[in-house]
Amino acid sequence: MEQMLDKIRVLVVEDEIVVSEDLQQRLSGLGYEIAGAADTAAVAIRLAASQRPDVALMDIMLHGRPEGIDAAEHLRGELDIPVVYLTAHSDAATLQRARFTDPSGYIVKPFDDQQLRVAIELAPFRHEMERKARRVARWMTATLTSIGDAVISTNTQAEILLLNPAAEKLTGWTQDEATGKPSGEVVRLVNQKTRQPLEDPAARALHHGVVVRLDPDTVLITRTGEERFVDDSASPITDETGKVLGAVVVLVDATNRVAAQNRVDTLTRQMKMLLAEKDNYELKGAELEAFATAVSHDLRGPLRAIAGFSELLARSQRERLDASGQLFLDRVHASALQMGRMVEDYLRFLKSNREQTLSVAELDLKHLAHAVFAELALVPGQKPAEFVCGALPRAWGDEAMLRQVFVNLIGNALKYSAQREHPMVEVGAIAGEEAGEDYHTFFVRDNGAGLDLANAAKLFGPFQRFHSTAEFPGTGVGLAIVKRIVERHGGRIWVESQPDAGATFFFTLPAKAPGMTVALQ
Repeated sequence: MEQMLDKIRVLVVEDEIVVSEDLQQRLSGLGYEIAGAADTAAVAIRLAASQRPDVALMDIMLHGRPEGIDAAEHLRGELDIPVVYLTAHSDAATLQRARFTDPSGYIVKPFDDQQLRVAIELAPFRHEMERKARRVARWMTATLTSIGDAVISTNTQAEILLLNPAAEKLTGWTQDEATGKPSGEVVRLVNQKTRQPLEDPAARALHHGVVVRLDPDTVLITRTGEERFVDDSASPITDETGKVLGAVVVLVDATNRVAAQNRVDTLTRQMKMLLAEKDNYELKGAELEAFATAVSHDLRGPLRAIAGFSELLARSQRERLDASGQLFLDRVHASALQMGRMVEDYLRFLKSNREQTLSVAELDLKHLAHAVFAELALVPGQKPAEFVCGALPRAWGDEAMLRQVFVNLIGNALKYSAQREHPMVEVGAIAGEEAGEDYHTFFVRDNGAGLDLANAAKLFGPFQRFHSTAEFPGTGVGLAIVKRIVERHGGRIWVESQPDAGATFFFTLPAKAPGMTVALQ
């Protein structure tokens, strides 16, 4: 037989001389190299350190005592050498102790050549797999330890298994104190407005088998009684077969988010007060420009941070994300840049005076509508909407402003139809003389919640809402902006709708290049 190029080197640890010699002969006959033979734990450790065998065959009982276990612990833990136990009859306590050393295999005496071959061939591979598993476990532990968000995992009974340091800091519980306790006892959540206790998110995720998102008004009560606003979610943990193994809860301290929201609310109230005053008398142009500059300044900082950090994240961590994660990250970055452009467009619009002309060009509105829908349609956890866009005639206008018209109208259509089984958004144009030969009539239609038009006159006013924010989020300024933009183009806007029967928003735009300045209405 041709000699193997890379023989497996075996250390034999056996205190019975006859058995040891027989074992060495068998191993040599099977093509293995004998790295040494020992009959005590001390000799075995010394030989293993000097010879560095690939596998050690270790008798559990050496001279009547379980010294083989002590030697195996040293070989595996200190020298990283896989151990295969040789055993005949040992008491239950000894075998239990042997299992804790995590051996790479067992051979029961009397043994045969096939047993030896299988055990020796598999031992290095199993040892390597265990080494990789330990390395992954250390990597995961380091990741969970260093991550800034609070991560809490549970078993299938929603009992705590793990809290990372951020979770310990956020909840006030230590890992030792929380282990085995019901998740709802450690993660105590209430609604900040109603003060009603909230169901444990881990238990909800396990019961429903879906990702659970927290309400924006969720407050965590720490072990010391302190209250902290928190964001994020809970999700079931499943194996490759779909079997639920437990749940993971990720909590983010939302103190800064709430502070920012309060700032936005304050700015919104200030804007509403200014607009109410404007109904009574004209604001001076300088005051309006100063307010617009303040609002845009408050928005630019967070947007630059989102765009900058998402770009840094894409550069440093992109290869760690799957295709969906990369797509989502790209969308975050693109949306931040787009919103930054929108802020600049808003500021330019708010600063504009009655004499300023629009940046007018002939536009492909069908391409614009498709681009806007593609940007807005991908919302995690929301059912995809069908998009229908018929032939649209080209129209004249300011591209940035008309893009905002489609952003608001298509965005509203997606939002109000999201609860339908099959949400649908349609963009089209009406042929005929309704708008006159100088204008085209366009529409955006949805099959959503619809609205009661009894107070339709107020619909296009600022801060007017027909649904509560609990049902559909929003600020109530979108349609007011759309109306101003359409009227700046010399057109008009109106709506047709019924409750629970969808809504259709119509607007007109110039069909020809304007030869005059369009006054701000």
